[in-house]
Amino acid sequence: MRYTIGTILHNGRATPVIGVRDLFWELAELDSALFVLGNPKLIQLFDDWDKSEARLSALAERLSEESTEKAIFPQPAKESFLTPLQFPAKVLLMGANYYDHVRGDAGWVDFEKSDKVPTLFFKPPTTTLVGSGKSVRYPTQSTKFDWEIELAAIISKKGKRISVESALDYVAAYTIGLDLSARDWQFDPKHIVKWDLFGGKGFDDSCPLGPTLTPARFVDHKNLQLQLRLNGELKQNANTRDMIWTLAEQISAMSEHVTLEPGDVIMTGTPAGVGLKSGTFMKVGDRLDAEISDLGCLSVEIIEDNPAKEA
Repeated sequence: MRYTIGTILHNGRATPVIGVRDLFWELAELDSALFVLGNPKLIQLFDDWDKSEARLSALAERLSEESTEKAIFPQPAKESFLTPLQFPAKVLLMGANYYDHVRGDAGWVDFEKSDKVPTLFFKPPTTTLVGSGKSVRYPTQSTKFDWEIELAAIISKKGKRISVESALDYVAAYTIGLDLSARDWQFDPKHIVKWDLFGGKGFDDSCPLGPTLTPARFVDHKNLQLQLRLNGELKQNANTRDMIWTLAEQISAMSEHVTLEPGDVIMTGTPAGVGLKSGTFMKVGDRLDAEISDLGCLSVEIIEDNPAKEA
């Protein structure tokens, strides 16, 4: 039985849930053994993903036969979904990974994979990950705020120097991610090398993720359609089969440098259609709807950054 897992804001707290047939149940109430003592968090399931998934699968089978009236969250609002993982150790990203993006958006018409290496970088998870709803504060230091839809993979177990052949054994689940970018900081001419992934990519709220996680065995990650709409207008429309470096190659490349850990998030790059090409950028009040086939739709709204309210 197909199922998803996620984190919903319920009674003022982040609550891990399991979804079957678009209905959701509180995981800790169904099977407290999934979590260590104390405050349950979805990230804990990845400490032993094989064991957790076996228990989750059994729950899904049982819940598929339950009355819909017993669902804790029969139809949760999109705004109820927090970022699924609170919080992983790392968010690792792959840049320039679709041919139409590097040749079209970036203008590298002579790009060839054979003489290139992957572009890899980080986002800090505790300050960049957000869920759906009015969750993205406009970065006031930027006037060129851009979007990028990406397939995100969640790591299932610890690994270092992972081979391409075994890399997919390290994937637990998939979800939708947005790599939001401040292009004027990313390509600041005042920067000593004219290129800054810290200012351009690592700012607060720059990595919406969700709405839920779908276990890898239910997903054909090599053939997923990605679509992103800005205020209802289609901006990006591509398929994961058009990646330059496969997910397995990305995992292998990243693990050459850092040890991958359970629950780490890997963002796999974006296709053509970003605002940088046309000079179209986001503003406060804009809405992004990011949809990937079989994984649902992640919707966020850009809101004003008001530090005074956080003081």
